[in-house]
Formats: sequence, structure tokens, C-alpha cells
Amino acid sequence: MTKILTFIFLWAPFCVAGQDNLMTMRAAVDSAFANNAILNQSRAIVEQKRNEWRTLTGVEAPEVSYFEEGKSSSATKPFEERRWTISQTIDFPLTTVYRLKALKQEAEAMNYLVQAQQNEIRAEVKSRYIDILYALHLQELGRQQKALADELYNAVYTKFETGMGNGIDLTKAELQVAEAENFQNEAERMLHMGRYSLFRLMGLEISEINYGILFSDTLNNKEVVVNQITALSVLHEQPEYLAAIAEQEATQNKIREAKSNILPDIRFNLYKQNYGDGFKYNGFEVGLSIPIWLPFEQSGKIKMAQARQTEIEWQQKGIEQAMKEQIEHAWHSYTSSKQIIDRYNQTMSAKSSRLQQLSIEAYRLGEIDLMNLILAQQTYLNNQERYLSALHDFYLQLTQLEKYLNLELVY
Repeated sequence: MTKILTFIFLWAPFCVAGQDNLMTMRAAVDSAFANNAILNQSRAIVEQKRNEWRTLTGVEAPEVSYFEEGKSSSATKPFEERRWTISQTIDFPLTTVYRLKALKQEAEAMNYLVQAQQNEIRAEVKSRYIDILYALHLQELGRQQKALADELYNAVYTKFETGMGNGIDLTKAELQVAEAENFQNEAERMLHMGRYSLFRLMGLEISEINYGILFSDTLNNKEVVVNQITALSVLHEQPEYLAAIAEQEATQNKIREAKSNILPDIRFNLYKQNYGDGFKYNGFEVGLSIPIWLPFEQSGKIKMAQARQTEIEWQQKGIEQAMKEQIEHAWHSYTSSKQIIDRYNQTMSAKSSRLQQLSIEAYRLGEIDLMNLILAQQTYLNNQERYLSALHDFYLQLTQLEKYLNLELVY
């Protein structure tokens, strides 16, 4: 594994200088965690949910009132009673308990979703970083293709000048040069798209974005010793799945809360009374609310909570199926890419390079025609491009497996 990576990422020396502007993969991930707008919005929502319990304790604001009874114009007894009252209403305690439990589990579910979002952003940032390295190496491959096309053109032109070649071969050589230039332009386009996609995920300000930002030409990865069973065994440990479980538990408590509303709310009144000789008397009153409208009001809440529970159960099943598919896809793609990389390093790299060198010499000596020379060069370049594509996909699938294995595989 290490041999593969050393070959590809030391191939291009374009990011060695200017270490002050070097953007490493870890720095890019840290920047995204700190500055990504969507992630910070989610964190703020979690903080709101964590503090929402203060508004749902079932204890309403106390009410202070003043009361006069039996007022008259008599100077000796202008009233029968004066009273100051403090009233306090609270939900039945069991109802409050279920409500707060549901709220706590909702906050837990949202926290799991933030973890899932962090995993997703980490994978996206690393993927965009890998895209940039891929584009940079495609540029290097484009330079090689251009050099080979120029060498081919020079060989054909030399034959044409000496009368041994023809105009058709020369035109074909010119087209090879143009095709190499197109390849370079496409690699440059991919690089710019990857850069700005990465910078957006990192949350960089426009003033912080410049062409002087360089990217590490070396990536490391841990040897992945994992099989499908291991990958799928952590399915039920994924944040999205745990969030669905917490949401389901919250819904169950909401059903209990709705059913507990059959129990009465409690109202307390405390009086300070004056019957004409000062506020010397005290009074106390306790009242219970009678839920006579329960069949109309609470039955609707119960049915809504039950329907929500059914929705969560299906959502949980959908998450399980989708994640199993994603893990399977990432694992098989990773395995296939690794086989292509190993095959290239073991046999194809040396043979295709040797074929290209022998072909250009054979063409100069007149042993093969132009079509066979072009075919040899295309074989060499296609093998290089296929290798880069496989290595690109190899790293992308590792970043996907990171999300599910809770391991840092690419850094």
C-alpha cells in the first residue's frame, strides 16, 4: 500500500515550495468544522433544543391580582373585603415528566444528526481535496501527453521533410498535439472547480481565496484490514440510525404525554385578605382542571403522535437499507480500485512504458507505421490515466468507509 502511494504522490513536484501557503487535508477539515455554515446552523439548533426545556416545565407564570368586594359609599365601611391574590397553575407532574423526556430524546437525536453531518462534511472535504490532487496529477499527465505528442509530431515532420512521410500522417500528428492541449485544459477546469468547491465547504471568505494556496502532494492512509461483515456490523452504530432510535423514543414519550393529559392540571391560589381592619387574614385555594374535552382535543394529539411513531419506524428502516447499500458500494469499489492499482504496479506500468519507448524508436527506423506508434502512445497514456482514476476512486471510497467505521483512514 505504501509503495503505491509513494509512486503517485511523489510523481508531481508541483507543491513542494511555498510551505507557508500549504493547505493540508487536516487543516481543510478543521476549517470546515469551524466555519461551515450548514454545520454551524445545526449546532445552533441543537443548542436551542437543549434549552427548550426551560419553557416546557408546565409551570406557568404566577398571576397577581387585586380584588375588592361589597364597595359602598359608607364612610364607616366602604367595602366588605379587599384581597391580594397570587395564583399559580401547573401541569400534572406526570405529564411534565413525559414531555421533558421526549424533549431530551429529541435533543439527543439532533445531536446524533450533527455527528452524522460532521462525518458527511469530513468525507466531502476529503473528497474535494482528493479531487484537487487528482486534477493536479491529470495536469502532469497532460504535460506528458503533450511532450509525447510533440515528440511524435517532430518525428513525423522529420520524415515529411525528408520525403519519407506524407501529409496525412502529419495532420494526424497535429491532431494528437491538439488533443493533448484539450486534455490539459480539461484538467485545469477540474482543478478550478475542485478548489472552489473545497473552499466553499471550508467556509473561507472571498478575501481568503487566492491562487497561492497549495495542496500537499502526499497523502497517507492506514492499512485497511476490514471485510464486509465488519463493515456491516457497525451499521446500527451509525449516527443517523441512532438518531432515528432516539426520535422513536421521543415519540413514545409524546404518546404517553398526550394520554396523561386525562389527569387534571392543578391551580393554587394564595390570598391576603382585609375585612376592614387590615390585611390580617390569609386564604388558600386548590383547583383541578376537568378534561371534559379529552375525546376531541387529546385524542387528536394521541393519533398524531402514533402516526409520527409509524413514520419514524419506516424512516429507521429506510436509513438501514440505504446505509447498507452505501457500505456495500464503498467496500466493493474500494476492493476493485485496489486490484486495478496493484495490477498496474505489478505488470502494466513497466510494460506500457517500455512499449512506448520501443515504438517511437521503431517508427524512426521505419519498422512500424504511424498508426502503431499512436496506438502504443495511447496505450501508455490510457494506462496512466486509468491508474490515476483507480487511485482517485480508491481514496474516495476510503473517505466513505471512514463514515461507517469510525476510523480515520485518509489523512
